[in-house]
Amino acid sequence: MMKHLLLLATFTGIVTGYCGPKAERKFEVLLRPEPRVEIELGDTISLVCAAHGHNMMDPLVYWVKGIGPDLNEEGKRMGPTAVGKSTFYIEKAEKEDIDNYKCVIEDCCSGNKEEITVEILVPEETCQDVYGVGHVVFGATWVFRNWTAAIADCESKGLELALPKNEEENAQLQRDLQASFETHPNAAKFAHENWCWIAATDEETEDTWLAVKDN
Repeated sequence: MMKHLLLLATFTGIVTGYCGPKAERKFEVLLRPEPRVEIELGDTISLVCAAHGHNMMDPLVYWVKGIGPDLNEEGKRMGPTAVGKSTFYIEKAEKEDIDNYKCVIEDCCSGNKEEITVEILVPEETCQDVYGVGHVVFGATWVFRNWTAAIADCESKGLELALPKNEEENAQLQRDLQASFETHPNAAKFAHENWCWIAATDEETEDTWLAVKDN
């Protein structure tokens, strides 16, 4: 049985017979998946994406996996292409399925398309050893944020952004980040990134770093 099952709409007619005048041709999105879907490992995932063509055949619909933490990478096209409706289905989600996806709806007459991004993630559990990270001093949160939003995100959890004060703490931070990266399901989408935010800034004077907490 295929792990990723794409349910296809029936294709009828000749493509060119369904392409009306360009000014009158458009498609309407009927079913739009949620942009953020939080699951537990082992859960079933079912995402439906559907659109209808007006004065044209129903548009093509397909899914793409691995569009990066910022949702802007090309990613890898999955499975066959449907017409009008496509369901992305995973019976039992595993760690490798935790990623960022997009549903692409495309007018085959003109090439016009709409992309709907979906982030699939598990609960962060930053301060708990849920995913086998073991004992750590610094907990990682694998979400895409700018620096200001990262500070606010930590504060909303009753935490604060990390700031190592010496070489020993810096080494500990690197070890804890690596341990989290290797075990946390949400981390895989950051595989090609090599940065994280810490609680210091040189916003006032370049290359003069001040701690956020007390300057």
